[in-house]
Amino acid sequence: MDKEKQYLESCRQRIEEKVGWGPGNEWQNQDFEALSKRILKETKVSLSVSTLKRVWGKVRYDGNPTTATLNALAQFVGYEDWRTFASNGNSTPSNPKSAKVPWKISFSKTLKAILAIAALGLGVFLFSVMQSRPKRLEYKNITFSSQPTAKAVPNTVVFNYNAKDSNADSVFIQQSWDPNRRFSVDKNLTEYTSTYYMPGYFRAKLILDTTVVAEHDIFIESNGWLATIDRGEIPVYADEQKILHDGIISVTDEFLTEQKIDLEKEKLWTNYFRVVKDEFVPDEAFQMDVTLRNTFGRGASVCRYTQILLLGTSGYIGIPLSIKGCVGELGLQADKFIDGKTKDLSAFGVDFSDWATVQCIVENKRISIRANDVLAYEGDYQNGIGEIVGARIMFMGNGAVKAFDLKKLSQ
Repeated sequence: MDKEKQYLESCRQRIEEKVGWGPGNEWQNQDFEALSKRILKETKVSLSVSTLKRVWGKVRYDGNPTTATLNALAQFVGYEDWRTFASNGNSTPSNPKSAKVPWKISFSKTLKAILAIAALGLGVFLFSVMQSRPKRLEYKNITFSSQPTAKAVPNTVVFNYNAKDSNADSVFIQQSWDPNRRFSVDKNLTEYTSTYYMPGYFRAKLILDTTVVAEHDIFIESNGWLATIDRGEIPVYADEQKILHDGIISVTDEFLTEQKIDLEKEKLWTNYFRVVKDEFVPDEAFQMDVTLRNTFGRGASVCRYTQILLLGTSGYIGIPLSIKGCVGELGLQADKFIDGKTKDLSAFGVDFSDWATVQCIVENKRISIRANDVLAYEGDYQNGIGEIVGARIMFMGNGAVKAFDLKKLSQ
């Protein structure tokens, strides 16, 4: 058995001992799925089930795992990377009993023996490093594009890709920045469909092992105002016709009853989206004004947490609200994140028995936010969020929006 295979076998044994699921040659598909999730959780690296099956010899594969795969396996068993594991992790410490050395051995012979052993050890070490050096990721002729199938949500997007000309163990398509929305795809195929359940701007990525090799923009519109109620992976939807009542955006109690939603028993968020292509606003100078109210404050939703998100092509601004007694749990996302536990955000505490107003202005690299005409935050705005593509207003429980305006300011 060559050194590389020996190291890989040792690593497999370490992993089998760590998870405690018995010998790897007896594992079933669900075991490899569970291992893939554990490796992602502990190393932040996603290895597909097919990759893990190849490592364990469940799938015929004549090549060697890539650098990224080996590094992830080594990190899972506590080493910095594969080279460190190959150099140190494959050896087991021993404590041989000391033996008496005859006095007749001359000093010169002893020195020669020590030097010979040292040279041999160095040679073995250098050989092991050379043998354990994993292959580099190589690829060419990469293509990656997409086409939405609808103009609203849910919206299935057809991805076209080519990753055949690569030595990658795993190929993934990721819907956006969120690694939880990463899906393993077949390296030898060219099409994959993925469904987007929320409107917004997304940066889709094609990933070989752990390397992003291509990415592009995807824009999913809301078609005016759209309400979603988070309930599992697929939310409950209500279009503008169902939520616009005398100029006020709200989800009615009748709609909740119709959908068999009990907000006192379920800790849910109601979202109002407005993502429309013709309403983009540059973030260098703009003003947003909104009048809103959180209308549900019972049970787990007693704090009436509310978030106003301005969605940009490279980030977002997140303005929090709550009743006054819960402001310590708030967090503001402006040019940087500000934690309500270490910064006074008490001005974002409001009385939702009446309508609350929020104003956000950005100009001259400064941002100011007012709640009910009181300055709640002011600071630098250097990084920006790119072009503003829309807004998402979130209510824990339920809420209503009386007015919303987002406009560009002249500079």
